[in-house]
Parts: sequence; structure tokens; C-alpha cells
Amino acid sequence: MDSNYPKNLVDQYLKTSSNLKKIEKALFKRFRPNVSEVMDDYGRLAIKFEEAGIYQYAAMCQLGVAKCENYLANSMAECQAFLKAARLFLKAHEEMESLLLRSNRQEYRETALHCFTQAVEKSPDDSVIKAAIIREMSPLQPHYEGTSSFNSPAHRIYELELATEQSVMNQDFLTALQQLDDIVDNIYERKKQNLYQEVLARSEIYRVLLLVALSLPPARQTPAHIKLIEFYTQLAEFQLEEDIMPSPSQSPSKTVHQLYASWRPGLFLTQFQKYALCEIVLAWHLAKPRELKVALQEFRHNFSSLTDAQRFLINCVLEKVEKKC
Repeated sequence: MDSNYPKNLVDQYLKTSSNLKKIEKALFKRFRPNVSEVMDDYGRLAIKFEEAGIYQYAAMCQLGVAKCENYLANSMAECQAFLKAARLFLKAHEEMESLLLRSNRQEYRETALHCFTQAVEKSPDDSVIKAAIIREMSPLQPHYEGTSSFNSPAHRIYELELATEQSVMNQDFLTALQQLDDIVDNIYERKKQNLYQEVLARSEIYRVLLLVALSLPPARQTPAHIKLIEFYTQLAEFQLEEDIMPSPSQSPSKTVHQLYASWRPGLFLTQFQKYALCEIVLAWHLAKPRELKVALQEFRHNFSSLTDAQRFLINCVLEKVEKKC
């Protein structure tokens, strides 16, 4: 590669920036450089800088693209350019962090935040993209004042799942259980359970493990919690699922019909998962810490699909159980 490669790119950037300044200063359109051509030059340079790993210059090129889009009155493209610039400035910041440079004064991080803010301002109100940008920038500024009224059910469930994981990692198990109850209620109230089978499966595993971890007295359990524990206890006693949870058509009354039609334990779990959970519940229910320890260890080992938060929860329960062994 040419030893002057980065310098040549910088020279091209300076030349393109000079053309942009001419556009800004020109009083008459016919005397200024072509805006589209300058924008294309910035776009090509941004790609080259990014490929060379010079992220801060790639980001500055995207800012040039944003200015050109502004002259062309293309607000959505301007928003996208600001968003690309923000991500590139973040990459530059992360690179500085990885090198442990003392000269790193967070300038790139602050500039990234400014670009995210500009992207939010340019995005349409009540839009998916505005909500997504606010969510993306939240690690940089968790309490951003600008808000979007866009709040789809899918976004709500996604946010509740993230909040659940955070609650578990903070060992705030009661809050995590309440958040999972909200997720399940939200899905079943809208009758969209077939669209969220994986979410419901994860939630059920979480809820069983959390109930074991909390060991709440019956007075503090909801009817759904009691029904969940009863299901796995009876399943461990080799009762048929149809006998434990009859289908809605077999329900003797309208109230029971409504209960079972709205929610049924074990519906989206595999047989292997259900029987593994019932071993955990039975050992906990019978207050047998050694058997509970083995059941939890086997569950953690046998299911690679468990999330990090679920594994952390199992480890927390194991710590409590080992003290009783």
C-alpha cells in the first residue's frame, strides 16, 4: 500500500470540505459547486476512511453528507447521515478506550451523543426510527429528555425483557417476577401468544426459577404463580397434562374456561424442559436441598439456550441451596 495513503485521503477530505465551504458562502447557486457531487465525494471518502480504520474522519465525512442533504432538503437522508456519523464516532471512542490513551478526553463520545441528538431532531415524530435512535443512544444518555410517543407492543415486550434481565442481575427477584407477569399478561390480553412462543417459553422458565428462589408464602403469590407451581408438582407425580390443565372445551364453567383460555403452563416448552423443571419444583416443594442442587445443576448443563441472566439466577439459587446441604 502507498505510504501516503492516509495523507492522500486527508488531502481529499480537505479539498471536499473546501468545496462545501464554497457552497455555504456562495450567494448564487450558479457560482457554487454542485451539492450532489460534493455529497458523493464525502460518501466515497467515508467508506475509504472506515475501511482504513480511521473512524473519526469517516464520521466527519458523514457530517459533510448530512450538511449536503440539508441543502437538498432531504431530512430523512440527513437523519441517516447523522446516525452513521454517531456510530463512527463511537467506534473511534472505543478504539481510544482500547488503547488506554491518556489523551482520551471523551471528545468522540460527546460528539457521538451530539450526532444522535441531531438524528433524533431530524427524524419524524411518533416514528419507529425516532424510538429506535433514542433507544440506541440511551447507554450514552439514559435520561434523554426527548421522547417518542411511538410505543408498539413489540417494543414494550422487548423493553420489559431487558428490564427483567437487569433486575435479575441486580438480584431484585421480586421486581423481575412482576415484570415477567406483565409480559405474559400483555401477550395473552392481545391474544398474540402464537407470535411470542419463544418469549413465553423464556418467561415460564424464569418464573419457575424465580418462584423457587423467592419461596413466597401462598398469600403473596398470584393465582397464576400458584397454578404454575401446581402444574409442575402434579406433572412430577406422573399425572397427565390433560388431567392437570384441561382444554377450554373441557372446562366445567365459564370462569374456568376463561382462565385456561387465557394462559396454560407448559404450552410452549418441550417435554424435556417441562420434566426438568418439574424435578426442580418437586425437590423444592419437598424441601430436599441435595436433590434440588442436582436438578438445578443438570438443568443448567443440559440447556445451552439459557440466557446469561437465567444462568446467573440458577447460580444464585444454588448458592442458597448449598448452605442448606
